[in-house]
Amino acid sequence: MSDTHAQQKTFSHQIVVEGNNQFYYTIKPYELSNALGHRRAILREYNFTKTDDISGQLFGKLYRTNEGNWYDMEAVQLAPEKRILRMLKSAIEAKENNRV
Repeated sequence: MSDTHAQQKTFSHQIVVEGNNQFYYTIKPYELSNALGHRRAILREYNFTKTDDISGQLFGKLYRTNEGNWYDMEAVQLAPEKRILRMLKSAIEAKENNRV
């Protein structure tokens, strides 16, 4: 089995953004706690991997509340990555809002 085939079996969601950039992503619960360790919220954590990255290296993470608000926790330093993350947010919103 090739790496690409194994990667496709691992990730259940795929999204395409501007410039034909393709990403696989997974969604899992993320518990946000305060400094004392008390749970403040449960967020959805989106983990992205570029489809052309054979190594399966993580591209980035996004966090979203159940109400649909994005929660930025990791500072992204590079402008191109910020732009792609904004596009991913928009694409996910569009995809999730089109569900029946």
